Amino acid sequence: MEPIPGVLLGAGGSERFGSEKLLALLPTGERLLEKALRVHLQSHISPLVLVVSPNLRKTIMGNTDTFSSSGLVVGKRIDQWCSFSCRWGGGRLVTNENFKKGMSSSIHKGLTCLADEEKACGVLISLADLPFLTPETINFLINEFLKEKMGMLVPVFNGTTGHPVIVNIDRFKHEINQITGDVGLRDLMHKFPEAVKTIPWHNDSVTRDVDTSGDLERLEGDR
Repeated sequence: MEPIPGVLLGAGGSERFGSEKLLALLPTGERLLEKALRVHLQSHISPLVLVVSPNLRKTIMGNTDTFSSSGLVVGKRIDQWCSFSCRWGGGRLVTNENFKKGMSSSIHKGLTCLADEEKACGVLISLADLPFLTPETINFLINEFLKEKMGMLVPVFNGTTGHPVIVNIDRFKHEINQITGDVGLRDLMHKFPEAVKTIPWHNDSVTRDVDTSGDLERLEGDR
C-alpha cells in the first residue's frame, strides 16, 4: 500500500477538560498523545505532521520524564517545523500559535509543513484525542481512498461523521485555503457532497473523542 502524509491535530485548548488532555493517562498507562502517535506511526502514514499548541510544545521540549515510555524527543528545526522521534518512528512537529482560531488554523499549519509533491496523492487529517482509533482502521481508509480516487473520504458511525478524513488537496486547494473557525473540513462536505465518499463504520472508534475528565473516566469500564 502506498503511504500518504498525515496531519495529526493536537493543538486544542482543552478548555472542557480543565488541563492539557493530551497529557492525561489512559487506562492502558499511555498518555493520550503517546497513544495517538503510536497508532498513526504504525499505520501507512508518511510523513506524519503533529500540530501542537505552544503549551504542549513546551512540555514536550522541557519534560522528557513525561514521555519516558514513548521516548518522545524533538530534534533539529527545519524551516518552520522540527523533526521529532519516538519509539514508533518520527515525523514533523509544528506549533500553532493561532490555535484559538479553531481546528481550521491547525489544518492550515499542518499542510504548510508538507511539500506539494508529498500532498499529491491526498492527505489524511486526524485527531489526537481518539482513544480507540487503530492502525488497521487508518490503513483501511487509506486503501479505500487510493483505490477509488475520490475527492474526500469520511468515516461515519450512527450518522455522525468522524476521523480520520482523507482529502484530495489538489481538488479542494482553493476551498481549503478559505476555511475558518472550528469546523475543520465539514463545510466542504456539505458544499460538495458529490465529491465525498462516506464509509459506514461499525463502531465509535472514529467518532469517540475525549473532551472532559468524565470522558476519560468512562474509558475504564467501556473497553
